[in-house]
Amino acid sequence: MLRSDQVLVTVGTACSMSAVGSTETYQARVAGSDEWLPLAAFDAGLVELDPDAAHAGDGMRWADGDHAGQPVSLDELERLHGDALRENSGIRHVPGVRERAPRVVTDIAAPLPHDLETVGLRRLAGLRFEDIRASRLKEMHGLFQNDPLLSPSLQSQLFAYGALGALAGLPRPLPEIVSDPFAFRVASATAFGGLDGLGQWLRPDAPLPEGGFPKDTFAVRLAHSLGSHGPALVSTMLSPAYGISRVLKNPELRESLRSENVGFMRVPQTPLTAVGACASSLVALADVAPQLLFDYPGFQKPKMVLWTAADAALQPAYGILEAFGGGALMTGDKLAAKNAAHADGVVRSVHDSLAPFDIDADGTVVGHGGSGLLVTTLDFALRHHLDITSIIVGWGQSAEAGGKAHFAGVGFGGENALVQALDMAYEGHGYGVHDFHYLAAHATGTRTNSKTDLGTALAGLRGAAQRQGLEGDLPKLFVGTPKAVGDGHTMGETGLKAVAQALQFVLGRKAPGVPTLRRLDPDLADVAGHFTLQAEPSEGMADGGAICATQGFGGYNGAVALRSATADAFARYACDADVLKDYLAAWPTIRAEREVRERVARRSPKLALAMAERHAWKGLDA
Repeated sequence: MLRSDQVLVTVGTACSMSAVGSTETYQARVAGSDEWLPLAAFDAGLVELDPDAAHAGDGMRWADGDHAGQPVSLDELERLHGDALRENSGIRHVPGVRERAPRVVTDIAAPLPHDLETVGLRRLAGLRFEDIRASRLKEMHGLFQNDPLLSPSLQSQLFAYGALGALAGLPRPLPEIVSDPFAFRVASATAFGGLDGLGQWLRPDAPLPEGGFPKDTFAVRLAHSLGSHGPALVSTMLSPAYGISRVLKNPELRESLRSENVGFMRVPQTPLTAVGACASSLVALADVAPQLLFDYPGFQKPKMVLWTAADAALQPAYGILEAFGGGALMTGDKLAAKNAAHADGVVRSVHDSLAPFDIDADGTVVGHGGSGLLVTTLDFALRHHLDITSIIVGWGQSAEAGGKAHFAGVGFGGENALVQALDMAYEGHGYGVHDFHYLAAHATGTRTNSKTDLGTALAGLRGAAQRQGLEGDLPKLFVGTPKAVGDGHTMGETGLKAVAQALQFVLGRKAPGVPTLRRLDPDLADVAGHFTLQAEPSEGMADGGAICATQGFGGYNGAVALRSATADAFARYACDADVLKDYLAAWPTIRAEREVRERVARRSPKLALAMAERHAWKGLDA
């Protein structure tokens, strides 16, 4: 029986920002709620919401213009802005991109909605110059100048929004829960190392290639597009330090950062950043999870981890589209050809052009996104009355090239990471393959990946079942993917995005199916029979299990297995009886308060700044 300090759990629900919008906007879209429209209007800066209202449409007011502050009804919002809000979110044609041809090979992508890529995300997060200058983080104002060259990159802003937004799940300021900043980690992920990649385009003594660009535009564009200092920015906003020149002039600043932990200063810890292509965020979890559990003399293991990932895959100048090439991407021409070939006259819109597992799957759609989620041990969460939203019962990573080269899922061995996760679930927690019901699939939107996506999942389940001594039919997992809802394909963030949706499933709430599925790819006829594939969402299971498995470029694979957090589930572990009894008695209140707290924070302006001000360690005002 595992001890409660040997079990990892998630706290709260993931905070995210993507092509569909914020976390709540996305969930409203999955659930088919009429809250989607006011939430989208809030993301767009059109309205202010009453964060205390149970429904987002109650108490809306215009945010600016001649009618600023005046009430607005759902009907009025629909009439004035409904069409534009729908058209300007999710997967869509991106104006101005075709003019870059042949350097840019498609006009279909999943950028952030509305104006979020220019000034909107900084407004929503509270990262504008005037916001920071008037806040408790005013000493950082130089990082947030209005000059784009001095402002955080879009990817850094995505990191800040998703990561810091996850802190809304905490009932008290972070320093009251984790008093020592050294006991807190930021575990982050992105698809490729940008700055390192830029430095390695050419040997220093090599002549410049024709036109100034190396032939391997794939590596160049990915490196240029996806580099970021976002994780360090998040760490610094929570535990600020001071420049050497300032400390030399003001020695008391250094003393303000002295820790009660003798020998250690209260300074930001270098974030762990995993770089493993699409599997990056799951690889990051597999890297940091042992740190939370490791016990060795002298090792100071973290008590809580902020797990975060972000991609601004289309920046700059849509370079990633050139990196992929037209063969791997859905294009406007491909979409038109697909529609012309359908004799039934059904037209697939650009919004549902990413179609994994469908006969129309002819290319992925690259998008932007960022997410954040808190991870700690069961023991720590119980003692601090943190709302436990799932139990992480297994994780795994593998990096066998298997002939894949640069193509995700082409080759063999991708099931190894999943087998590792299912081995942990079985041997450590007592959950077999029949205890999992939902697969948050990689689902890039190509026919090749559709085959390997389900094929490796089935191989992993079969391998785990064989190791568990099971015979007979395997469970038919319900397959879902956030990408087909309109988020498109983020790179390093895609695994954490999948976990965000798997969390909804194990909480007993709606989780996405494959909404763009119409005609199952006939090449999947055999393997698809082992899964439940449908357009409609799943209702979720409050006592269920979910697995997320992601395949990455070059053979990097990651997987995680989740189970619902219930009183019966906690009974599997050796917990302090009094601590557990106290927690279970308070749990309904803990959960209700957390849900309200997250709703209020995520429907209020300046989310990232508000969370940083609330949860930063002391020393900030010295």
